[in-house]
Amino acid sequence: MKRYLFLLPLAALAACGQGETTELKDPCAEISTIVTARGEDEPFTSLRGEQRMLGDSPLPDAWESNATFDDSACRVSVMRGFFGGDTNIHIYTCDLFEAGTMDKDADGKLAEAAYEGAVSNVKACLGDGWTSEADTESSQYEVYGKTVFKPVEPEEQVGDFAADPLYVEMRYAGFGGGRNSTPGWLVTLQAQKQTSAD
Repeated sequence: MKRYLFLLPLAALAACGQGETTELKDPCAEISTIVTARGEDEPFTSLRGEQRMLGDSPLPDAWESNATFDDSACRVSVMRGFFGGDTNIHIYTCDLFEAGTMDKDADGKLAEAAYEGAVSNVKACLGDGWTSEADTESSQYEVYGKTVFKPVEPEEQVGDFAADPLYVEMRYAGFGGGRNSTPGWLVTLQAQKQTSAD
């Protein structure tokens, strides 16, 4: 798993000095792709790549993504029949940073840099049409940060539950902490869209 996410500009400069050509990613183009796919009739369909597998068996409603954010591994999934069966939740997720518990402080600085960099990029790319709200507390995790982005124009709500349209989340769980979580650091970007169940 990639750990040094925001050193790309330095690497690119070094490559230029050696006469090599390095293509820099455009985070706003990547965000635009995600937001556009979120608005599809079946959200994120255009971002579906290969079916995700569990051993030799394909996982239902789960795909690797053919689109990335900051070169991170991303995936697409659908939770069908959510909340009493009347709602489907379509999800696009990218793992931006992941590290274990061996060096909490050093890895924490990298996680914080990944989180803050992603929040800054998303905020700049979405522009004035979206609002953002940050939360820094969770009873489940020792360290937590989540910035939720929502369109200024409220979207029609489907079902009784409102999924976060797009967010960046950072969390740290030690051993024995964080329900349903692997110990260590994790920074993710996730977009969600609700639709009526079939």
